[in-house]
Amino acid sequence: MEGIELRNEIIDTGIKLIRSGLTHGTCGNISCRIPDRDEILITPSGIPYEKIKPSNILKVNFDGRVEGRKSPSVETPLHLSIYKKRDDVGAIIHTHSTYALAVSAVATSIPIFLDEIFSHIGGELTVAKYALPGSEKLAQNVVDSLKHKNAVLLSNHGAVCCGKNLEIAFEAVEAVEKICKIFILSSALGKIKTLPEKGREYQMEMFEMKKK
Repeated sequence: MEGIELRNEIIDTGIKLIRSGLTHGTCGNISCRIPDRDEILITPSGIPYEKIKPSNILKVNFDGRVEGRKSPSVETPLHLSIYKKRDDVGAIIHTHSTYALAVSAVATSIPIFLDEIFSHIGGELTVAKYALPGSEKLAQNVVDSLKHKNAVLLSNHGAVCCGKNLEIAFEAVEAVEKICKIFILSSALGKIKTLPEKGREYQMEMFEMKKK
């Protein structure tokens, strides 16, 4: 079977998401770019992460042609749009985690108030405008908001995180959930203090070094 190592890595990442409480049931989706090809591997629709087998992972090319017996995630257009726009992205994880969902339902962005926002995400954590799940409009909204960064929130819908591989993308998922939790707690305490310019410059350097 082609790409067995990547398929198993996708499955392992899905199980980590479930065990970490970062998604539940069949919510969310995971994909990887096949190295040096305009093709991706992506999780199937409607199968719990613990029950996904390597043969259930779908291969999809950049034109949308699907190889596999199952139906690919409904968010396949979103994943493809990011890969087409960002050569540096090798993996994408979409989650429905608790604090990310809470923030995505009320905020338009999270300002740069923690070092981790830059070092893990690359800047302000914006909230992409709402569009129907699986739609080309949602895919475009996400690409527009994501820009060069590793994460974006989807209005009323959760988070999308990416990186050069699944390990980095998963780190971004964990960081986003922690940042959203701290943002909620900080907002309840009072006015949030944003990071000084010197701190932003330093953290941006760390982000760029990590990407390389």
